[in-house]
Amino acid sequence: MSGEERLLTECVLPTPAERDIYRRSEANIRRLSEILPEDLVIDLAREVILRVASKENSLSHISYTVDEEDIKALCLAVVSDDETAGARIISDLRAVGVRPEDIYLRQLAAAARMLGEMWVKDELTFSQVTVGTGRMFAIMRSMRHLFEPSMPAQDKTAIFAAVPGEDHTLGVHMAADFFRKEGWQIALKVGMDHDQLVAEIKQAPTGIVGLSISGEHSIEALSRLVVALRITCPHAKLIVSGSNVEEVEPILSLMGLDVIAASVEDAQEQMTAMWNSD
Repeated sequence: MSGEERLLTECVLPTPAERDIYRRSEANIRRLSEILPEDLVIDLAREVILRVASKENSLSHISYTVDEEDIKALCLAVVSDDETAGARIISDLRAVGVRPEDIYLRQLAAAARMLGEMWVKDELTFSQVTVGTGRMFAIMRSMRHLFEPSMPAQDKTAIFAAVPGEDHTLGVHMAADFFRKEGWQIALKVGMDHDQLVAEIKQAPTGIVGLSISGEHSIEALSRLVVALRITCPHAKLIVSGSNVEEVEPILSLMGLDVIAASVEDAQEQMTAMWNSD
């Protein structure tokens, strides 16, 4: 059984915690889109559409179907002036018994596809699409706890990776060695492009991913990677560390990361606490 098939379905109604996560995620994404360069914001919107829409056919055996008019209504809701309109539609679906996995893999996936089509046809502006994809991403973030790892590991395991395009990988190699000495099993991923790295992490049986950056120039690759992983591996806990991380912490804090570590010792302490709490 895959991770996507192992969604927890006992809880039907959105909880206050979920609504709070949605509000914070939506606000952070909105703020991030105001800070980042426009071409990067466009790339992030495309990343959301690509990753979410790809889920539409990932579970072909699911019999749940969606009505095109309902999907269009969801698209128009997430791009409207009402920042919670789309989230309310999802809440209403859950209230009448639609399973979270059907919402995630059918409703939102179909809406992402339609959003992309409307963008290509110039039926929606760039501004509308970035707002809509941000809210769709926030909805998915609020449903993150409904996923569980597909293969819970018995030993302390994690993936360490340098963000795509990062040439300075000595730090992540040293961090991997440090963690191994502390008893961790570390799978090290370096020199991979964006899609390769996402695919590798998706197949891994670990729930902790440590990402290494080396300054402000890493922000573009990191932001794309975080968006892709949050959609593809919603159960994963993402940790970012690296040299000069304090300088870009105001931007990192808007990405919804689980941990921003100033040093390898800080990362080790927080990862151990994270592991022990699971």
